[in-house]
Amino acid sequence: MGPHPELLEASPDRVAPPCPYFTHCGGCQLQHMNQARQSLEKQSWLQNNLQGIVSDEKILPLLPSPQAWNYRRRIQLHVGPKGEVGFYAVKSRQVIAIESCAIADPRLNAKLPEVHRLASEVLAAPKRPASLTYELTLQDDGAVEIARDGEGRSFVQVNPGANQVLIEVLRKFLDQMRPRRVLELFAGSGNFTYSLASPEREWLAVESNPLAVAAGKAALPEGSKIEWRQGEAAKVADQAFQSGKTFDLILLDPPRGGAEDCLPIFRKWRPPAILYVSCHAPVLRRDLQVLKKSGYETEWLQPIDFFPQTLNLESLVLLRRQAGESS
Repeated sequence: MGPHPELLEASPDRVAPPCPYFTHCGGCQLQHMNQARQSLEKQSWLQNNLQGIVSDEKILPLLPSPQAWNYRRRIQLHVGPKGEVGFYAVKSRQVIAIESCAIADPRLNAKLPEVHRLASEVLAAPKRPASLTYELTLQDDGAVEIARDGEGRSFVQVNPGANQVLIEVLRKFLDQMRPRRVLELFAGSGNFTYSLASPEREWLAVESNPLAVAAGKAALPEGSKIEWRQGEAAKVADQAFQSGKTFDLILLDPPRGGAEDCLPIFRKWRPPAILYVSCHAPVLRRDLQVLKKSGYETEWLQPIDFFPQTLNLESLVLLRRQAGESS
């Protein structure tokens, strides 16, 4: 790498990054921009990324996160060979030791000494693991769960405020569309399910993780029309269609890698409407390209800033089957 560029003149949108690890830690990339400029940059980046797939006028203005700092309810900490605890460096597996994280909830930061203690005990054992991570999750009751290597961790949204913004957008759309039968794929433990399902609406929630399904079923109200099925999204969806079920709407919130396995199912059975939630725009572009070739048109795309101070954002896309395409 060459020398760092020299700052000749500061932009009026430039701010002093409050985090001492900024530019070293790989977690944040935009702390030197004010929030308004971050929103503009993210909107522009999303438009450029989806050029030729979604026209600019269909991409709605980015909705901000209610909190720009200390918003994360979950962080993953890595442990270095000398016991340092922190995040990976930019484009590296080197662990940058931290004392606190500016975008993490303070209750997570308060648990760093405990993570240090746990890590030192593991590293002192005769047989060291090849890698060591701890996932810290702030639960609904305010307790902080510490899970080694992600084992048995709870299922929560990273940014609860932005998650509520997303749910409100979804709720308004469902109130307008009034679908009678909904298939939800990658349902987790019911983040959307219990916020959006209603007594008159049949709802099939599909999730591959048995722990998440168990948590979802535990919250099931008596007399609800919500049905839970555990299994891979594409396989369970195909089985549901083959059994004669029909759906007015597919709602999916796949992991970062997207929903590639589900796309042939949509092409085969042609549901009339799809709501796709994505946290990774390059993968979203790939999947939208396939859906476009399968007879679906993007009606609108709503970006939401789930991850202030970083390059990442969440996108909600409504796709409808084009006229002339039958189920």
